[in-house]
Amino acid sequence: MPEQQTTQIQPPHAVRLNAAIDAHMAGRREEARAVYEAVLEDDPIEPVALHFYGIWLHQAGRHAEALDKLELSSALEPENAAWHNDLGNVLFALGELDGAAQAYRAALEAAPADHTIWNNLGATHMQQGRNEEAIAAFQRAVEIAPEFLPALLHLGNLFEAAGDKMQASHYQCRAYVLPPMEGKSWEMVGISFYFLGRLDEAAEAYRAWLASEPDNPIAAHMLAACSQLDVPTRASDRYLESHFDRYAETFETNLLHSLGYRGPSLIGQGVGLVTQAARQFVTIDIGCGTGLCGTCLRPYSQHLTGVDLAGKMLEKAAATGHYDQLEKAEITDYLLRHPQSCDLVTAADTMIYFGDLENVFKAVAAVLKPGGYFVFTVEVLTPQDGVEQGHRLHASGRYRHGRDYVRTLLQAQGMEPLHQRDEVLREEVRQPVAGMLFVARRQ
Repeated sequence: MPEQQTTQIQPPHAVRLNAAIDAHMAGRREEARAVYEAVLEDDPIEPVALHFYGIWLHQAGRHAEALDKLELSSALEPENAAWHNDLGNVLFALGELDGAAQAYRAALEAAPADHTIWNNLGATHMQQGRNEEAIAAFQRAVEIAPEFLPALLHLGNLFEAAGDKMQASHYQCRAYVLPPMEGKSWEMVGISFYFLGRLDEAAEAYRAWLASEPDNPIAAHMLAACSQLDVPTRASDRYLESHFDRYAETFETNLLHSLGYRGPSLIGQGVGLVTQAARQFVTIDIGCGTGLCGTCLRPYSQHLTGVDLAGKMLEKAAATGHYDQLEKAEITDYLLRHPQSCDLVTAADTMIYFGDLENVFKAVAAVLKPGGYFVFTVEVLTPQDGVEQGHRLHASGRYRHGRDYVRTLLQAQGMEPLHQRDEVLREEVRQPVAGMLFVARRQ
């Protein structure tokens, strides 16, 4: 709804009219009406009496008379933004949207920095179906008042309706993190602050979440990611299982459609660099999740095993029909228990949950037969990470790695890097996520 404004009463009828307006606001409508009419009988073009009697008439359902009074008062006081705004509100309520927009524009000529009037103009354009103009008006409102909730919510809804999920999320997150916090999910507050790039505040949200749930592995992991305090060398098994079990139902939709996820496609391309589809490999897909890589791996695999910690993800993988075997296990432990048992190991967006890659690479080398292949993706360190070598836990909760670090560890475990290339893995926070596709061979 359009925002209301107040007006300061000026002489010569200030005392009587102030009393009438007080009575009007207190619900003593007949007392107020009598004063408005008496003043107008003495002075038919007294602007304040005209304006507030117009409001009174509108509330009484006498809309035509109300508009006459409101239009005249606004014409008599062309610099009074509040009165133009009130006229716009009445026209908006009556469904006279063109007139309402004209009144709000007149108000903005007098008060161009009033965010509530910009919001009212935006609401009018939205009702008219003029969404681009509505967006422009709401954006002007939040430029002036960055924490103005109605405009933020309108922008989130408009961009969502337009299919622009990133812009919609931006404004929805700005709205969500506004106080009060009572009744809100600390997890969603933390995610919203992260999306907005406000990492210190994200850390505080995760700290509050952990204080309320001291044993929550997701809260602990995300606090470490955003605060860079007590950073683990890899994501814990409890974090991985809890996190991915919760999102099993929406995981594929979010990755493929919302984030433009390319992991399975890249894995397929990587395998295609070293062989042709002939179902010749015994393949283990580590961190298989819902089985998104199954489609591209099946043509190369006589036997395809998927390994993951999240049971609900594995249920989704089983439903694809691509896997001969699915195992709920921690991947390094599983690989070490099956030495030299496969020809191909794949990992799409699995290394991002390990900081120190030494143990997992050692396990991959152990499970591969001599001449076997390891095809995987990593997120790579960028200048913004402030680290050039090794690895770093990013505020997203995922680890990033240096190119040389990955190559050096592969070689140390007897795996020769055959191919490596820079790739965009997905989009996040309106930015491409930089990664690499690696193909290595067990010597």
